[in-house]
Parts: sequence; C-alpha cells; structure tokens
Amino acid sequence: MKILDDIRAMALPTQVCGLLPFFSGENEDNFRLGRWGRWYGRGVAALLLVSSALLCQDVLFASQEYRLVAGSLGDTEEINRTIETLFCICSYTMMVLSGVHNASKHWGTLRDVARIDEYLEANGFRESYSCRLPGALVAATSTSVVLVAFYYVHILSGIGARRQCVLMLVYSLQMLYSGVFAVYLRTVLKSLALRIEFLNRRLDAFTRQEGPGGRRSDRENWRELSNLIEVFCKLRYITENMNSVAGVGLLFFFGFAFYTVTNQSYLAFSTLTARSSSEHADLADTMGLSCAWVLAETVTMAVICSSCDCLASAANTTSQILARVYGKSKEFQNIIDKFLTKSIKQEVQFTAYGFFAIDNSTLFKIFSAVTTYLVILVQFKQLEDSKVEEVEV
Repeated sequence: MKILDDIRAMALPTQVCGLLPFFSGENEDNFRLGRWGRWYGRGVAALLLVSSALLCQDVLFASQEYRLVAGSLGDTEEINRTIETLFCICSYTMMVLSGVHNASKHWGTLRDVARIDEYLEANGFRESYSCRLPGALVAATSTSVVLVAFYYVHILSGIGARRQCVLMLVYSLQMLYSGVFAVYLRTVLKSLALRIEFLNRRLDAFTRQEGPGGRRSDRENWRELSNLIEVFCKLRYITENMNSVAGVGLLFFFGFAFYTVTNQSYLAFSTLTARSSSEHADLADTMGLSCAWVLAETVTMAVICSSCDCLASAANTTSQILARVYGKSKEFQNIIDKFLTKSIKQEVQFTAYGFFAIDNSTLFKIFSAVTTYLVILVQFKQLEDSKVEEVEV
C-alpha cells in the first residue's frame, strides 16, 4: 500500500502518542485495525485524561506555587500564565481524545486512499513526499522550548521539586503532541495534494488536444475523463474525512497557540517594562522562554497552515482545468456540468472543526488579532501599575 509507505516515517511516532491507531496488514485485503491497537489508544487517552484532571486541579488551586519569577510580575501576568498552563493541558489531552474517538474513521480514510492508489499507480503515479525538513524544524523549535523551560524552571525559579516536574511534564507533552500532530498532518495532506496534482496534470492533457478525434477516440476520452472525475470526487471525500478526523485537534491546537503567542508576547513586554523601571539590576525574567514559545508556536502553525493551503489549492485548481476542458467537446459537457455545479457551491478548504478556515492567510489573521489583544493587555497593565502607584502614595 503506497499510502502506508508515504506516511511510514511518521506513522510509528503518531501511533505511540495515541493520535493514530495501530493497524496490521500491508495490502488492501488484510489491512485492518490491530487487535490491541484500539485498546492501546484508549489506555493512553484514559491515562492522559486522569492525569490532566489532577494536574489542572493542582495548577488551578496552587497557582502561587508555579510562579516562575517570584515577585517580579503583577497579578495580570500570573493569571495569564495560569490560564495558559491550563489551556496547555487541555490542548494535548483533546488531541489524543479526538484521535482515539476517530480511530475507525482514520483507518477507513487510509484504506480509501489505498484503493485510489491502485488506479493512480496503474497510470504512472510514483511521487512521494518527504517531511524531513519541516519535521526537523518543528523538532528543533519544540526542543528549544523544553530546554529553555528547564533552565528557567529548574535553575532560576523558586518552584518546589515536585511542581517543577509537573510543569516540565506539561510543557514536554504539549511540545511532543503538537509537533507530532503537525508533522504527521503535513505528511498526509501533502501526500494527498500530490495525488490531486497528478490527476490535474492528466486532466490538463485534455486542454492541449487540438480538436476532437473520431467517435472511438471521443468515447475513450469520455471514459478516461469520467474515471478521472470519479477519482477526484473520492479524493474530495477523503479530504473531508481527514478534516473531520483532525478538526477537534486543530481547533484546540490553534486555540492554545493563539493564546500562547498573545500571552508570551505580553510577558515579554512586561519583562522589558520591569527591567527599565526596576531598581534591581539582577532581576530575573522570562524573556528567553517567551521568545522560545512564540517561535515554536509560529513554526508549528506555519507548517500546518501551508499544508492545508497546499491541499485546498490543488483541489480547487481542478475546477479551473475542467472549465477549460468544457469547450473541447460536447461529449464532456454533461459530466463536467455536474462536477462544476458541486465544486462552485462547495469549495475545498480545511477548517478547525468548522469554526474557521485554515490556509496561508490564517497566520496573518492570528498575528493581527494578537496585536489587537496586546494593546488591550498593555492598557490593563498600565491601569494596574497606576493603581499600585496610588496606593504607595
């Protein structure tokens, strides 16, 4: 099965994390969910769910014990950091719960891709996608967050040993799951995009025909066009299924990433303000951790957004090609009419569980929103500082 070969590099890490079910078989006839694969995913989900509930309780009711830099930040910053930690726990937990819940649908989607690959390979499809570069980039930025967090939590902070382990565990799990989720999703989506681009090249061959041939040639062309459109419709259905499988995970990841980028940018601003106004030159800060978080989340979001945009662009290009094929022969027009009518009404796009579309413009929209919220948070900071000065006077 070609699709299994295409995702093999990321399949095992994703399966170990519980995001992808374990399956057995190397061909379509014996490809099925493993006997213990489903129960392994449920076990991982149950373990994370119980541990997340306990961690959330501890972080929420003992938030003062998790202060990275005691006494250097105000109440607004500490509240934001507590919310961020809670959001972090919920994010990776929901990724796993969503993956386990959609295990059967995920397996069925891969099986459907394998069936289409039989037709594509018979017509010369041999392309594959390598995720080494984006995978290495995501791994490097995610690892940097964990290392920088260890420096601040273990060396600079006054947090107790047990809660140091808790905080490092939460950060490590978030970086692990968001990184694996992003790289696996990119591998699958880019693999699907390659298949659609291959179909688009075959469809584009019809536009280069100088004119209709004899009846037999027209009949053969009509049959080939029908097969291509049928395969493309199946790929659209597979794309929708992949969006359904990953939708909840995308929603919680982007929600956490947006909040983290906003909060860490605000904390960086607060650190700069505290440095300029503090009487203590050796005042500790979290500037390095804030920069590491923003960089890691930006890179991960960019990897996901570019993957979704690539697949959607390839799928939506098909309608433009078919519009050019439309005028080549009356034999083609009936079948193309049906497809174009559906395509115009339902454009292919990836969404975060239907809440918002994910494409290359999403990153720009997120940073535009971050800028707006930063202005609001800075105003709250100034209000808090002015009240403190009034009390001191």
